[in-house]
Amino acid sequence: MILKWILLTCYKHLNGERTTSSIFHLLKGKRSIQTVQDAHIYKLDQYYGIHKRIKKVDIDAVTQELLRAGYIQHHAVNESSFIITGPGIEWLEKHTIDIFFKGLMYYEKSDVFLDRLLLLIQTLTNSKENNFSFIPIVENPKVEFWVKQIYRKVKGKEASFLRNLYNELHIILNQFPDKEAEIFVDRLTAYKNFGLSLFQLAEKHQITEDDAHLVHTSSIHRILEKVENDSIEFPVLSLFLKGLSNEMMSQITISAKETYQLLQSGYTIEQIAFTRRLRENTINDHIVEIALYLDDFPIWNYVKEQEQTEILQAINQAKSHKLKEIKSRVSEHINYFQIRLVLAMQARLQKQGD
Repeated sequence: MILKWILLTCYKHLNGERTTSSIFHLLKGKRSIQTVQDAHIYKLDQYYGIHKRIKKVDIDAVTQELLRAGYIQHHAVNESSFIITGPGIEWLEKHTIDIFFKGLMYYEKSDVFLDRLLLLIQTLTNSKENNFSFIPIVENPKVEFWVKQIYRKVKGKEASFLRNLYNELHIILNQFPDKEAEIFVDRLTAYKNFGLSLFQLAEKHQITEDDAHLVHTSSIHRILEKVENDSIEFPVLSLFLKGLSNEMMSQITISAKETYQLLQSGYTIEQIAFTRRLRENTINDHIVEIALYLDDFPIWNYVKEQEQTEILQAINQAKSHKLKEIKSRVSEHINYFQIRLVLAMQARLQKQGD
């Protein structure tokens, strides 16, 4: 039901302007400027990357279920797109679900936090019992190195550390929906106690594997927000976030960061493309990505104030975020890159106002 609710919400926000594939890329967290910008423009950023293992066939199956139920219908012009129907809106309003996502914000941080937590709990509960022959449930050299560093500091005091960690998790989990708290705990591995797989979780709680994954992701995002908002109350859990940046610029791809550094040094788009041996369109993509996050992005370097006004008016007239629809309503000299920049600026400002 959760995946069904999320897909229907996505179809509602996209309003037939994107295909099912765009939702697939959104949920998987595809690192393309198109997907990231869509997440911002259509106010779906909370769902970005919340199910990195989802399969397209599963999304297609739920989409067909929504279509048969009459909750969505094919777009009149583009058969591969869907729009939500009246019954679909009623279903969404009737079936509110208690889940929490900050997908784009926690895209990379949530996985590292979870892996650190899982491996450290497994390590300390086993070492406390003098069992050092266990098979690590996380295979990530960086996470393993971090756990070793913490282990050296708490060695001999495992019971005290685990007790404090338990108390902090207990405080937070008590504020969760019961099923979400239970699913979070069911995934933990400790001494002689193995965490359940998604298949086992689905069977135990009588839900789909996709929904089990989404509930678990929601629990991680709730914990992250609680700990970030009050690191003093949760000093042990705060350790798991050490070194994980929360700055907006940290969400930009590595390639875009390199472009940004050259822009800061006064390079033009042409010079950056030549220096980095990339196409100018690729550099344009980087600049749009930067504009999505940087509050003081100098958009006037690329789009004059009069052009910005014209593009914004075209967006309002078109009542659409489709580039072709907007392009047909502006002066011929205004290009797609400039339109995308204004859309990025608009999405960022709307996000700040929410």
